[in-house]
Amino acid sequence: MNLKAYFSPILAISLLLMLSACASRNQSSSAPVLPDVTASSQANEGLDVVKETDNSVNSDVQTVPSTQLPLASEGDRRAEIFERMRRGFQFPELKSKHISQYEKWNSEHDTYLDALFTRGTPFLFHIVEEIEKRQLPMELALLPAVESAFKPSAVSHSKADGLWQFIPSTGRHFGLRQDWWYDGRRDVLSSTTAALDYLTQLNKMFDGDWFLTLAAYNAGPGTVSRAIKSNKTKGRGTLYQNLSLRSETKRYIPKLIALKNIINNPDAYNVNLPVIESKPYFRVVELGGQIDLKKFADDAGIKQSELRHLNAGFKRWATSPEGPHRLLIPINAQGDIEHAKQAALRAPQLSYSSHKIAQGDSLSSIARRYGVSVNALKTSNNLSGTKIRAGKNLMIPVRASQTARAQDSIDQGSKTESSAPNKRVVHHVRRGDTLWSIARKYQVKVNNLVSWNNISRNQVLQLNQALFVMTN
Repeated sequence: MNLKAYFSPILAISLLLMLSACASRNQSSSAPVLPDVTASSQANEGLDVVKETDNSVNSDVQTVPSTQLPLASEGDRRAEIFERMRRGFQFPELKSKHISQYEKWNSEHDTYLDALFTRGTPFLFHIVEEIEKRQLPMELALLPAVESAFKPSAVSHSKADGLWQFIPSTGRHFGLRQDWWYDGRRDVLSSTTAALDYLTQLNKMFDGDWFLTLAAYNAGPGTVSRAIKSNKTKGRGTLYQNLSLRSETKRYIPKLIALKNIINNPDAYNVNLPVIESKPYFRVVELGGQIDLKKFADDAGIKQSELRHLNAGFKRWATSPEGPHRLLIPINAQGDIEHAKQAALRAPQLSYSSHKIAQGDSLSSIARRYGVSVNALKTSNNLSGTKIRAGKNLMIPVRASQTARAQDSIDQGSKTESSAPNKRVVHHVRRGDTLWSIARKYQVKVNNLVSWNNISRNQVLQLNQALFVMTN
C-alpha cells in the first residue's frame, strides 16, 4: 500500500483510529504457529542500488517518512517506552490469517514476551530515538524482535548476524566492517544506523509502501520486484498481500504486526507488558586505542557479561586495534559513569611482540614471562588447545606499560625474532594471493607468515581468509 495516500492530516487521524480498532479485533481460533526466533536474513540481490561506504552512515540516503510526524516533545520523551512507541505507530491495517495466530501465541506465552523485552531493554531507547529523528514508523523498533529476538550475537543459518540480521555482503555495503577482531553487524550503534539507512532506501525504491519494504528487507529487493512484475503481467494486484512470496516472508510482517497490536492494546490480549523507562540505558566512553576488556571491566566495576552484551561487536578479549575506539557503558553500573571514564583513561593500550618458541617453552611459561594470560595467548594466536611447537612464532599481546618488561625478557635470552613491539595486521586473502606474494607485500619471511598463522607452507589459501602479519 502506498502510504503517500495518508499524508492528509484528516486521513492520518482516521488511520490512527483504524489502528486502534485493529488492536482490539477478535482473535482467530486457528492453530497457533510458534514464533520463529531463528533470525531471518536479507537476500543478497538487488544491491546494485546500494552505495558502499567507508563508515556506517550512508550520506546518500534521504529519509522518506510515510507521514510527517512532529518530533517527540520532552513530555513524550519522558514517557514509558511502550507509550512512546504507540504514539509513533504509522502502519495501515493489514489483513492476514497469520496475524491472529501470532497474537494468540504471544498472549498465551507471556514469559516469552517478558524474556524478549528484557533482552531488548538495553537497546530500545536508542532505537526509538534514532527512528524518531528520521520520522520513520515506530513499528520498525520491533524489527529486531522478529529478526534476532533482541540478541546482538544472534547468527542465522544463512550467516546473518546481529540485532538487525545483516548478511555479510549487505553489511559491508552499508559500511559494517567484519574482521577477526570486530563485526559491525553486532555493534548496536553502527548496525542500527545501517539498518535504518537500508530500510529508508528500500522504502524509496518501493514508493513509500512499508509492507513491500519489509518484505524486501527479508527476502531481498530483487525477489519482491520480480513478484510485483509477475503480478502486473498477470493483471493481479501488486500489494504485499497479493504477491506470491515464500512462506517465511508471508509470515514475517504478521509477526511484527502481532507484536505491535499487543503493545498497542495489551489489555485486549490480557498481557502485562514490562515497564521500561524511556531513558538511556548506556553511554558512550571514548578510548585512546585498543584495550583489554576484562581489565577495563574490573577497573570500571562493570560485569564482564554486561560489558560484552552491550559491545557484542568486539569478538575477542580486547577491543579492535582498528577501532571503533569506544565502549558502551551501562549507566546503572556498579560504579558511576565518571568512574568508567577514568578507567578508560587508565586502560593500558596494547601492542604486539613476536616470540619464537624455544625447546621447553609452554603457553603458561610464556604467559608468565610476558605478564599476560594463557587465554590471551590462545586467542591472539587462534589456538584451540595448549600444544605449541618449538621453532614456531607466537604473537604476544603486550600492554603499553609492559613493553619494557617484554623487552627485558627478550634481552635475557629469549629467542624472539624481533625485539621491538610490532603492529599486527590482518590481511584478507584476495584472488591470486600466495604466501610468497603476501610475505613480499609486507616484507616478512614466508616461514614467519606460516608460523604466525599456524598453517603449512603448501596450504591452499581461501578467498577472504584472514592471515595475521606482524610488521614493524
